[in-house]
Amino acid sequence: MSGLFESLSTASNSLLAQRMGLDVVGQNIANINTPGYSRRSLVLAEVPPTDSLSAGGGVSVVEVRALRDALVEARLRRAQGGTAYDSALAEELGSVEASIGMPGASIDAELTRFFDAFAELAVDPTSAAARDEVVRQGSALSSAFRSIVDQVTNIRGDVDTSIRSSVDEVNRLAAEMANLNVEIAMNGNNVETIRDRQNTILSRLGELADVAVLARTDGGVDVTLSTGEPLVLGDTAYPLALSANGFTSIQAGGVDVTASLSGGRIGGLLHVRDTMIPGYLGQLDQMAFDIATTVNGMHASGFDAYGVAGGNFFAPPASVAQAAGNLSVDAALLADSGRLAASATGASGDNANARALAALRDGPIPSGGTRTPFDTWGQFAYGVGSDAANARSAASSHGDIVTQLQQLRAQVSGVSYDEEAAHMMRYQRAYEANARYFQTIVSTLDVLMDMVQ
Repeated sequence: MSGLFESLSTASNSLLAQRMGLDVVGQNIANINTPGYSRRSLVLAEVPPTDSLSAGGGVSVVEVRALRDALVEARLRRAQGGTAYDSALAEELGSVEASIGMPGASIDAELTRFFDAFAELAVDPTSAAARDEVVRQGSALSSAFRSIVDQVTNIRGDVDTSIRSSVDEVNRLAAEMANLNVEIAMNGNNVETIRDRQNTILSRLGELADVAVLARTDGGVDVTLSTGEPLVLGDTAYPLALSANGFTSIQAGGVDVTASLSGGRIGGLLHVRDTMIPGYLGQLDQMAFDIATTVNGMHASGFDAYGVAGGNFFAPPASVAQAAGNLSVDAALLADSGRLAASATGASGDNANARALAALRDGPIPSGGTRTPFDTWGQFAYGVGSDAANARSAASSHGDIVTQLQQLRAQVSGVSYDEEAAHMMRYQRAYEANARYFQTIVSTLDVLMDMVQ
């Protein structure tokens, strides 16, 4: 009699276990598209027999385990950080590339029109209209330099804003991670759900900055910057601080770590803001300085329409720094184009100096070695385009690595319809078999009870 009741209990427990398996399958299928979700697996164990004449106590549910591989997760975080770094470079350098214009439609076009205007003046050095045209083209060239400088400077400001936004996101995620550490330590029923969210946050932190993750014995994690400064320690978050003035600088624990943040999106943005854009602006300044001083030197060697020695064509730049942003035609020449020095001798019809100024298009500029103004601009434009193309290529290459690691992660933690369908059928068949066994025991008990009556 007691044996039958034990069999009934065994069948009941088995039904509960197989139903739990179906519940796990249903949970997996429901979350197949949930970001960060780790596939759940039911762990069953047999219940040992109580004596030598017992077949066993059936089955028990040990746990519902989330399938994760810490090594794959760490590799994926690092790869995502590299992709985010290159993507930030590609995104911002693409903006710089667009701001300098297409070949033949930017500074190179303005240089062509500028020197062409001198060539036209050489045809008729007494023409007031030709003189006015030279001054207009000089102003247009100056305006083109200033416009590009303004656009690139604005891009630099936008990059700085993106850095602030990214740091704010790091601080928000660090605060959330500290709260999750507390919840995990409380060891509630939703620990695996919390850990899924934990992995999602760690993945995003890895995209934003180069971070190190250390697992805690209670299931939580400590997170630090690659340089060792803490972001999260247990239940405490350590937010990064931002400077209030000028371009953003980042402090961790009172220490300026701006120059040390070399990974993730923030590292890429900092590299663009602090290294690449200043380098481009420096090249533009040097180019504008060389053109201004070269043209001024040649212009000053001639004579204007009044027979007076020529002065400056461009307002002389005080230094290379900010020369492009401040480039402009000399105020006296703007007021009176007759001051344009087309003559080399002072004679009214002499065009030698105008021809010499026109010929500067084919001559080297001071810092360019043997390069002409056009060659110098072409090299600059090519350099910007090459940097942007290299960043896009690197981002694509890193993206391929991320895709491969995501596929590897999916093999461990991802949900497969085919696998879940197979599990569902297995648990369904087991449930049906246990249900029949349960019915058999109940029928046997009914027979036994009828005999007793």
